[in-house]
Amino acid sequence: MRDQHNQEFVCRYVVVATGLGVPNSPSFPGSELVEGYEDVSTDPRVFEGKNVLILGRGNAAFETADAIYGNTNMVHMVSRSRARLSWNTHYVGDLRAINNGLLDTYQLKSLDGLLEAGVEDMALERRAGRIYVQFPWEADSLRQIQAKKERGEEIPTENDFDNFSLREGYDYVIRCLGFKFDFSIFNNSSMPSKSIKKTKYPAIKFSYEADRIPGLYFAGTVAHSLDYRKSAGGFIHGFRYTVRVLHRLLEWRHEGQRWPVTSYSTRDLLNVLVKRINEASAPYQMFGELADVILLREGGRRFEYLEDFPVHLLARLEAVTGRDAGPLVVVLMEYGPDFSGPDKDTFRVDRATGDPLEAHRSNFLHPVFYYFRRLPTESEMLHKMGKSALPKPERVHHVLEDFLTVWTAQQSHILPLRRFLEYVIGRDLRHHNAHVCLSHSFTNGRPPPLCPHGGSVGGWAIHPVAPTPTGQLQGVARPARPANYTLWSRPSVRATPPAPLAAAATS
Repeated sequence: MRDQHNQEFVCRYVVVATGLGVPNSPSFPGSELVEGYEDVSTDPRVFEGKNVLILGRGNAAFETADAIYGNTNMVHMVSRSRARLSWNTHYVGDLRAINNGLLDTYQLKSLDGLLEAGVEDMALERRAGRIYVQFPWEADSLRQIQAKKERGEEIPTENDFDNFSLREGYDYVIRCLGFKFDFSIFNNSSMPSKSIKKTKYPAIKFSYEADRIPGLYFAGTVAHSLDYRKSAGGFIHGFRYTVRVLHRLLEWRHEGQRWPVTSYSTRDLLNVLVKRINEASAPYQMFGELADVILLREGGRRFEYLEDFPVHLLARLEAVTGRDAGPLVVVLMEYGPDFSGPDKDTFRVDRATGDPLEAHRSNFLHPVFYYFRRLPTESEMLHKMGKSALPKPERVHHVLEDFLTVWTAQQSHILPLRRFLEYVIGRDLRHHNAHVCLSHSFTNGRPPPLCPHGGSVGGWAIHPVAPTPTGQLQGVARPARPANYTLWSRPSVRATPPAPLAAAATS
């Protein structure tokens, strides 16, 4: 690697976190008349009474329009794609409501407007102090215009229709087409390939390593090709967590430091999960991408909790974390398949369900638990279950969506989750009070497993009345020995007492 001072560095591994710094600036006849988003004036008075054409349809385009349309004569916007609203798609890279004022001035007041057309297909010419637009749709016409431009000849800007939408001409044309990764920092031997999904990103594996260049890693927004238009990895919401994932992957691969886990007794399983699904930020922001993994140990008597794991690497969990895996539960945050889409009404009346029996139909973001008896194979990971990131599990459980995104309701959230976990580990996870423990002990001779001093931690012992000694005279009164309900216990293996969240119904 060589820096700007021509000083050379030699290293085995490189992490590139340079972001997207090159403006996306397509070339077409008259493109030199366009002013870039990165250079445009931030003083709206510059555009007082002017006609402005904005190329683009994303947040940068609408942000620019929102800043100046109060001063302009009119603002028009051209892009090949339709406007996609983030509250409808739940992709933070789509248009945010705070920037979409132009939609009102277009649809309600007819002052401004949006037009669907390819920017690369247009031709611009400055004439009489204004910039005029033409769309020569045929490739031959476009080549002829480009040839005339190179020869210094006048470009015809007449259109076949006298009601052409952009016929007025513009004082400013502003390019707001986003940015792309700077591939020029690499020479031929280290040049990464471009992502097939979106060519403005480098092609990388789910381990954040370049496809063709071993030892070359990418972090931050440049790794967004892995979850483009799916989650928040291209933005600070998400890549603050994916950077940590990369750190942990590299720690194990190059330093032998295993992925951190926390070990618990199974009696804490429900408490830990309820706390985690209500407080964890990484699975919430990187929904469908980062998951928590519960590794069941010792036949379900103990478990290890592994946080914020990239779910697409699940088949390679042992190889990339250094942790052995047997039966496991994967916890993902997911939207329902009918939450959004071109034909979906995000605000339809039946958009949500409040019935625990219909939890699998939840549309809004909610926790989903997948139980596998073993790690899925690489081949199985290629055959996903519907829109999920995972293959078909042995068992799946959806926690009912909640208007407050607080999953602590005893009957709607915790009880169904507890029953799912009991099926998975084959153990009773109920936490009983002293009265119930006493009642069960007298009835059955032993308490339920998770009484405060029962099961594997301690035990209640029932001592019945002693039998009559052999040879004792019949009819001779003897003081009755009452049942002796005594407590014996060993030091607790639990780090903390159970939280009240898991005090689920005992029925």
